[in-house]
Amino acid sequence: MAYLARRMLPECFFARDGDAFVSTELTRGPWSNEHQHGGPPSALLARAAETFGDDARAFFVARLTIDYLRPIPIAALKVSVEPQKLGKTAQRVSLRLTCDGEELARATALRIRRAESRGLSTRPPPLASPDGLPAFTFPFFRHEVGYHRGIEARYLRGRFGDSEVAVWMRQTAELVKGETPSGLQRVTLVADAESGVCNPLDIRRFTFVNPDLTVLLDREPVGEWVCLDALSTASGLGIGLAQAAVHDRHGPVGRSAQTLVVEERG
Repeated sequence: MAYLARRMLPECFFARDGDAFVSTELTRGPWSNEHQHGGPPSALLARAAETFGDDARAFFVARLTIDYLRPIPIAALKVSVEPQKLGKTAQRVSLRLTCDGEELARATALRIRRAESRGLSTRPPPLASPDGLPAFTFPFFRHEVGYHRGIEARYLRGRFGDSEVAVWMRQTAELVKGETPSGLQRVTLVADAESGVCNPLDIRRFTFVNPDLTVLLDREPVGEWVCLDALSTASGLGIGLAQAAVHDRHGPVGRSAQTLVVEERG
């Protein structure tokens, strides 16, 4: 069964069909076989945020915040972009993800004009490489084919179940068929898995669903591998927070964060 599934895996998370993005089985999430993991549609919103407008290449998406309004079906999706404030240095745009006219997610992006500022970079040393680390297999997906088949993960520090870890991740399938994903798209795709690889509580006793995701970057991530140096916490209010310093092979590139709704399993 596993061998057959690997042979039949889609090559991408989405395929273009006019102005729609047809979801493949790789978008499937862990909790429902009919709904998506948050990573692929979030990366789709990131793609729209950084390509909007004739001057898109002059700007860099420094912050992307996504609110998930309802479960996202494995279906044809559409993304719309509306400018909010298009300044010379900073731009703000809002985005909507829909399916058959129903709004599923909403996002805001802050874009900063690119500039060459030599001597301003201050960087801690890079983390140890993912090369040679054992691959991690996600244990909690219900279906053989899903998001976990479109990415690869390797723990640099800690292990699954720990609330403080460092995990290298990379996507193994195209986000959109025929396209090379940007650094922002790569980061957003894996950042939504933050609480999945860094658990605030015992996953056998609790669920911790994230209704949002924020990604902040101050430079373009380089290469396929993204590391989440993550910490997840939970409080007695039933609220959790997963947060991470985001790295590429050259060092830190930004941060990501999720608010978590923590509930005890029935």
